[in-house]
Amino acid sequence: MLFKNIILILLLNIATVGYAAQFDVVSDYDTAANFDSLNSYDWMPATGNAAGDELLVKRIRNTMDVQLQAKGKKIESENPDFLIGMELSGKTISGGSVGVGMSIGIPVGRAGRISIGGGKSKPREKKEGTLVLDFVDAKTKSLVWRATVTEAVNPSASAEEKQKMIDEVIAAMLVNFPPKK
Repeated sequence: MLFKNIILILLLNIATVGYAAQFDVVSDYDTAANFDSLNSYDWMPATGNAAGDELLVKRIRNTMDVQLQAKGKKIESENPDFLIGMELSGKTISGGSVGVGMSIGIPVGRAGRISIGGGKSKPREKKEGTLVLDFVDAKTKSLVWRATVTEAVNPSASAEEKQKMIDEVIAAMLVNFPPKK
């Protein structure tokens, strides 16, 4: 459940400010791969954390399908040119603190006392999610392209906010697919 919320928050945060300004997408590819021959694709079964969040996986796949079709790729389960795998992960990061304070009371009048008080500090925590997309040659089973994004996430996003975030994250991830050689 925590993982699901982390990824969805990641996607929400990206949507609110715009993906280019919010996060960095890291992509890499096999320079020997023939990307012109990769015209049809299918999905690999969800594994790991992705397998545990059916709604998130469905949103990501639907968005990928729409955006890949806009690039001229088609989904084909019989004999695809490449397969797509996804990996999702999340973690909580602690750093800094909030709520540090101190006060001193100075008496006024003849019966007052000096008092000193302090506040407690609490570590600042943020949630971070990572999405990795792997494109694998269907015949050779070798990795030909990968994109990764990691960003702070907000677990309380609405379904609409989550979808908007996913749309923008996937668009940012697919900017460099197919790679320009």
